[in-house]
Amino acid sequence: MRRTFVALILSALTAALTALAAAAPQAGSWAPSDAGLQITRTPPDPPPLTERRQWVFDLRWDRGEVFLVGTHGLELSAPQTTPRAMGRFALELYEGPTLIERVRFDFPLLGAPDVDSGSDPLAAKLKTRIGVVFPATPRGTGLQLWDRATGQRWALPWPPPQPAGDASADATAEGG
Repeated sequence: MRRTFVALILSALTAALTALAAAAPQAGSWAPSDAGLQITRTPPDPPPLTERRQWVFDLRWDRGEVFLVGTHGLELSAPQTTPRAMGRFALELYEGPTLIERVRFDFPLLGAPDVDSGSDPLAAKLKTRIGVVFPATPRGTGLQLWDRATGQRWALPWPPPQPAGDASADATAEGG
């Protein structure tokens, strides 16, 4: 009697495990329960670029307005891969419709807009600046500054204007 009971339990357990294995996705694959579910329309970060020459974008936040103060070249001792970070703002480089680089950042002291009102009381009074380092790649046809909180985008010059006498910018423009 006891053997019959154990055999029955083992048989039921085997059937349950077989049913679970048949219903489970194959190893290495993942399928959401709702294939129509879309968490975000933001494309993922592209593979980071590695460049020895970099651009520094001097950006200013002035009471809710964003300004490009200037740019200058930066020559590193060794190639640097673009670090990935989170931030409210992003510089995005496109080659046609394809995103080829994204550098995210935050302006110092600027918080996210209030969820209820959509505004930040400090942002209306804040003046701050940041230098954003971006790879000086010969690729790309357009650069955009994106405020991810509001969805607002600004076109920036690409390649950036070269300050007079900037040797690293001259070498970058020549593709060297």
